[in-house]
Amino acid sequence: MASWQWNVGFVFVSVLFVLLAGFFYELLGERRDANRHPAPGRLVSVGDHKLHLLCKGGAAPTVVIEQGAGEASHFWWPVQDQIAEFATVCTYDRAGYGWSETTRAGRTIDDRGEELRMLMANAGVPGPYIFVAHSYGGLIVRSIARNHPADVAGLVLVDTPEEATIFQPEVLDLYAKTRLMNRVVAIGSRFGVLRLLGHWIPLDRLGFWLARPAEYAALCDDLASLELVPMSMRGSEKTGSLGTLPVGVITHGQPFPGPFAILEKNWSQGQTRLAALSSNSQLILARNSNHMIEIDEPHLVVDMVHRVHTAARNHTVLAQTGASTAP
Repeated sequence: MASWQWNVGFVFVSVLFVLLAGFFYELLGERRDANRHPAPGRLVSVGDHKLHLLCKGGAAPTVVIEQGAGEASHFWWPVQDQIAEFATVCTYDRAGYGWSETTRAGRTIDDRGEELRMLMANAGVPGPYIFVAHSYGGLIVRSIARNHPADVAGLVLVDTPEEATIFQPEVLDLYAKTRLMNRVVAIGSRFGVLRLLGHWIPLDRLGFWLARPAEYAALCDDLASLELVPMSMRGSEKTGSLGTLPVGVITHGQPFPGPFAILEKNWSQGQTRLAALSSNSQLILARNSNHMIEIDEPHLVVDMVHRVHTAARNHTVLAQTGASTAP
């Protein structure tokens, strides 16, 4: 009996030691990363936490880029640099991502929209804004367009979901499973597992593109916010609800991979409905792109932003493009 108890105790102490070692390994690694890679922008207070904001360029109206779920702002920096040649353009990190501080979990999509508005106001960046949104970010900027239309000069929706596409039981179930998986990853990363593996394996090839436990927690909270949308807001918005607001919609030409192929079911029709929200819109197909159009065909995004910016600035009809028009 004594020998068995000693073995159990030894295993317990060993596991505890490994966990503590991993925890401090991750903590020290994050501090080292912060020292090596300081925030390129500025940290702006939005209540009980601060968000990282990086602005470039100098022509109004200001373009504000909103990322998808699980995306930090650096994914958009190459596109930001090109937009800065003709417009003021800002990228930021939602709470928990990049250089931004964490905040409470359980925030709604509308909460995220209000936080973005507070960020721009507190940073002294005047509106109205042209919001460029990718994927999940489209739900955030359209929340702003609904609740604060005077703040919006135009929209560019880059492969963003429409309500009839994303608020389907099978899609929400997929995202619930994805959230659970990322919670497990977040626990492992808190004890240095991903950081350690990164010394031998290029983790981005395996789909682990986030670096810190806080970022995986933020991703989980993004996905959880879908379940907080009330049933009354899960249907398609009324055609023409955005009036003559300049709206550009870009949709992918290559199908979603793996289990996310379930999104293809209503995707094309949803993109058409998004374009129909305004009478001053255009929908184009990025034939060579998967979901990450800003990486696969960034010139399409930059061109669309340029045309929406011009239409918003001059109060004109959105100019057509030579790119493929989606059906």
